[in-house]
Amino acid sequence: MKEKIYYPDGSEGGYVDYDGKTSKVYDEEGELLFEVKGRFPPKMRDYSWIDQVMSRGLRDCRKRFILFVVSRYLMNVKKVDEDEALRLIEDFYYKKGSGKLYDAWVRSVLRGVKEKGFFPWSLKKIQEIDKEMYDEINKVINNT
Repeated sequence: MKEKIYYPDGSEGGYVDYDGKTSKVYDEEGELLFEVKGRFPPKMRDYSWIDQVMSRGLRDCRKRFILFVVSRYLMNVKKVDEDEALRLIEDFYYKKGSGKLYDAWVRSVLRGVKEKGFFPWSLKKIQEIDKEMYDEINKVINNT
């Protein structure tokens, strides 16, 4: 399957031929530039749903969302410092619902995900592993 590729300025940069296993990248004249395993260019993950949930809050599953999504997103995608991540997580946590969020627990989670380089769970993974959290996230994303 041939697909056009573009330079960052928007000008055409040739095309990619992906056969399901390997991508062959060609220039504008059709000369092979290189070959890589997998899809090229790699698809960039869309994390906008995480910002949306953080800004609106969750009624339930907040601690699991912090553990598997927000902490990983803030530390390893956005690369914010620990104090800023703690502040953002507290803002998120107290938007909806009650309960106590302990700074020591949040800091421990933040340090752990940064040290191990964990990335946030995708919506698909959440749907497969934690249906309850997935349903809560969907309510927020779809404004229901």
